[in-house]
Amino acid sequence: MKHSAMKLILCSSALVTGLAAASPIEITDVTGSWTNMTPGASVISGLGTDTIKWGNSNPDYQSGYSFSGSAAPAFHADEGEAFSLGEFTHFNHPTGGSPLTNAELKVTAMVNLDGVSHMLESVFNFDHWETVNTPASGESCANGESRDSKVNQYGCADRVTLALNESSSSYYSLGSRQYYLDISGFLHDGELAHELWTQERSTSTSLLSGIIRSKALEVPEPSSLALVALGLLGFFSRKLWKRQRSV
Repeated sequence: MKHSAMKLILCSSALVTGLAAASPIEITDVTGSWTNMTPGASVISGLGTDTIKWGNSNPDYQSGYSFSGSAAPAFHADEGEAFSLGEFTHFNHPTGGSPLTNAELKVTAMVNLDGVSHMLESVFNFDHWETVNTPASGESCANGESRDSKVNQYGCADRVTLALNESSSSYYSLGSRQYYLDISGFLHDGELAHELWTQERSTSTSLLSGIIRSKALEVPEPSSLALVALGLLGFFSRKLWKRQRSV
């Protein structure tokens, strides 16, 4: 009986502390939709879709964001290796009304880890800065460059920044690791960055670069494991003592 109890404890410890072997990662069906916008749906259209618009009443000259996820066929990526999630587009026009200040992009991807498909859902925060198109005489645009620079030639460029919202994103547990879909940034003109300055009166398209990351699952402290072990030994010892008394 003592041997069985100790075997049970050792097996439990192995499950808690074991590491999952590295496996190929296959990614399919990347989609995205815009949620939790500021200001809300009374000003910005397209909530829950892949395209949102705001500002000018003429739909041909409205500002907006759009996301098109990477299409099939499936592609492979290693953990920690950047890959294209899809295309982000900013339709940048004079607003003529209340501009967007913040929106969330919910990206869903089917990920095959260790031969099992699982849906990973990540939420990315986009902060939008609708800058003053024409600065005061002698002043630079918000990006620190003059109106003569290429990105500011039709009015001062606007800024888009993004970051992962971890608390709203999902995880997939495999062995002793938790896997999740993170963001590397915008890939624009061959450069990767978490902020993007977009030209006024233009349409700017960038690749949204994703990355599969993992972190260790929280495990009980060694002292906690020892208490569990002692408790199990005490339980089986009492059972054995009662059985011997009844013989």
